Amino acid sequence: MRVTPVRKGLFRTKLPGLGECARVDMSAGDAAPFLERDMYILLGFQPSFDLLPEQCPDADRAFRPLWSRAG
Repeated sequence: MRVTPVRKGLFRTKLPGLGECARVDMSAGDAAPFLERDMYILLGFQPSFDLLPEQCPDADRAFRPLWSRAG
C-alpha cells in the first residue's frame, strides 16, 4: 500500500484582482501562495480544483493559541 502525504491548508477562493484561485503550498514555486484556476488545472495539482473546500476571503480565522497553557 502506498501512502501519499495530505497537504493541509489548501482551499479555493475569489480574490480582488486575481479572481477565482486556489491557496497552494510552496510546491507551486513563484506562483505561491495563490494560483489561478486555469494554472492550477494546467499544472495538474491534486486534489482537483473543484474538490478543494471553498473559503471566503473575509472569513474569520479560527483563534488558536501558539502555546498551550500547561499547568
